[in-house]
Amino acid sequence: MQTKPKKVLTSEEIRKNQKEQAKADKENAVTVKGKGTALTVDGSNPWVEVAAELDRFVGAPFLKFTKQGEFAISDTDFIPAGTRCIAHVDEAEFGWRKWEGGKHVDSRMGRVADCYVPPQRSELGDTDQNAWEIDDTGARRDPWQFCASVPFTRLDTGESYRFSVSSKGGLRCVNGLIRAYGNRVRQKGKDAGLPVIELQPGFYKHRTYGKIFFPDPKVVSWTDAGGKPLSLADDMGDSIPL
Repeated sequence: MQTKPKKVLTSEEIRKNQKEQAKADKENAVTVKGKGTALTVDGSNPWVEVAAELDRFVGAPFLKFTKQGEFAISDTDFIPAGTRCIAHVDEAEFGWRKWEGGKHVDSRMGRVADCYVPPQRSELGDTDQNAWEIDDTGARRDPWQFCASVPFTRLDTGESYRFSVSSKGGLRCVNGLIRAYGNRVRQKGKDAGLPVIELQPGFYKHRTYGKIFFPDPKVVSWTDAGGKPLSLADDMGDSIPL
């Protein structure tokens, strides 16, 4: 099913969401320091340039994948299937997020590049299932959800979003991107670049629930070390595993 392109959030709305999310993450996020994969920059002051680059992703609005197979920015705004994005897998995070009343209230997230080790579920508290909220199916829902996120930047608009998933299909998708990036780094080292993906939904048929959608982005190219997408001819001969 094709979805008509819908307008994205205004700059004012994006800035507001970024400020709110940045404040929440600064207060709640827990990370483990270690060796990381720095963004590749050109210039005499990499610290300033990296800080400016990271500003694009701090508090970026969430991009979610819906049960209807759509990439959603909000309840009414979507990114069309087929849209191409740079996946900033070097900034991938995973861990736990806590939800109350449909709102994100706490985090235990860290970067893959920092060798972050998330806590066990038993260490997070909120273990009394009788106190858990009831979901739409009438079942108790654990307020802590294991999740992963990767910043995406649209090539057509330059807007950045934090693609966040917690379903098995979504986690499998992010895991595939991480594996593809890891293989690329092993082959090319500091010249690995980043994957250019095409947003696509996949699905399978469940005997009880019918068609089940999952995010299935396709790696179509890579960027060079400076972040510029490579043409097929430039990248000829390189494997694109996913």
